[in-house]
Amino acid sequence: MKVLFVDDNASVLAAFRRNMRKRFDMYTADSAEAALEILGKDGPIGIIVSDMKMPGMNGVEFLEKSIEVSPDSVRIMLTGNADQETATEAVNRGHVYRFLNKPCSVEDLVGAINDAAHQHDLMKLEHNDLQKTVAGCVKVLTDVLGMVAPFALGRGQRLKASLTPFMEVLKMKSPWQYEVAALLSSIGYTSLPSELIAKLESGEDLTGHESRIIRSVPTIGYDLVSAVPKLEKIANIIKYQRKNFDGTGYPKDERAGQSIPLGARMLRVFEDRMELEREGVSGKAAHEKMRSRAGYYDPQVLELCFKYYPDYLSTSISKEKPVHTLDLESLKPGQIVVSDIYTVSDVLLVEAGNWLTAATIQRIRNYAALEQVSGPFYVQVDEAEAH
Repeated sequence: MKVLFVDDNASVLAAFRRNMRKRFDMYTADSAEAALEILGKDGPIGIIVSDMKMPGMNGVEFLEKSIEVSPDSVRIMLTGNADQETATEAVNRGHVYRFLNKPCSVEDLVGAINDAAHQHDLMKLEHNDLQKTVAGCVKVLTDVLGMVAPFALGRGQRLKASLTPFMEVLKMKSPWQYEVAALLSSIGYTSLPSELIAKLESGEDLTGHESRIIRSVPTIGYDLVSAVPKLEKIANIIKYQRKNFDGTGYPKDERAGQSIPLGARMLRVFEDRMELEREGVSGKAAHEKMRSRAGYYDPQVLELCFKYYPDYLSTSISKEKPVHTLDLESLKPGQIVVSDIYTVSDVLLVEAGNWLTAATIQRIRNYAALEQVSGPFYVQVDEAEAH
């Protein structure tokens, strides 16, 4: 277990090294700034032991900042004046696990670090279990969306495919949240009547009442996703994806500008650009068209989008990849559908450009059992999914 000791007193750090170097994989820092550098360079570090009184940045301020760099660390504070106000501030801001009074015996410090190591292991297990639970919930939601509204799932898949490399270039933190928000951006379509979904798939004009129903889709999506633990931020992105930067749009509330979640501002740009490309408007023409919509978009996001994708957003179908002609039994999750898959009664099962999932393949098989669909099916292999 890696342990970082932070204290501005050189003799204290020397004592740490003398007594602890054979017990732990230890690091030392004589300032909060040096400690943050170590966390960024040598992390992840399981346990942080910090003094309270340090020049420049005190222990509470340092531990609060350390959460951004090393959120899974367990934090111990050494202090000579653990008054109630200091303790409350340290727990609330620095997420301190335990306090130790200075001077502290080697036995007490070793015991506290061992307890912290046990706590770290428990937190890691809980975190892994929670990740699996969240991933399972997301899979169920996308499977349901793919069965009810295949075109909506495909739109989410393409949004995710465009946003992922875009966020890598911008070095954004927690990109998985934005990816999941893109994938589930249309989850509210699961509440729509089948007749309305059919009109959306075919591109038919909507009545005024139908348009009002469509405007409620992001809020319905928010209600569905916010019920899943740890997806609250993602739910908010989905809720505000149709909100304009100037505060107009939906939902009708006081949010505007930077107070709109960044993920929602990104979806607003990428969704509208994708729709223009579906209509045959791309590159400079799409850029000019979107610039003309005063107040709709975050200007910085809009410009970065066209800087990174000057011609087209990411497309799953590639001219460089061979097209495979497969029968039903050869279809596998992750393959990219090159040609729309319809039933004999014109029900769209999978739209071209979508990635096959286990659920969509099962849906195709169910229709095939009723002799409503048959191969061959034309797909490309997604190398990322294959490996």
